[in-house]
Amino acid sequence: MEFLLQWADDLDDAIHALRHLAPRIIGLLVAVLLFVATGFAFVRFPAVGLTIVGVVLSASLIDALRYRMQARGVWLRGNREWGGANRE
Repeated sequence: MEFLLQWADDLDDAIHALRHLAPRIIGLLVAVLLFVATGFAFVRFPAVGLTIVGVVLSASLIDALRYRMQARGVWLRGNREWGGANRE
């Protein structure tokens, strides 16, 4: 009887650990699936895959430029011009 209670307690601990780690496990599976899908896209449709990679890289470069300009205070605000002359 004690063996069954110990087994049930271990099962309960395993279920709680799995519930705690489920977001990380799902995130890992999604990352692996995206990696496999990217590899498949490059093998099957290289032009489309390279175009998508180019768009993503361009968007990240523009985003980095926007953050850098925003940190320096020269980002476009509303209808105002570029530069620091119209700062609030």
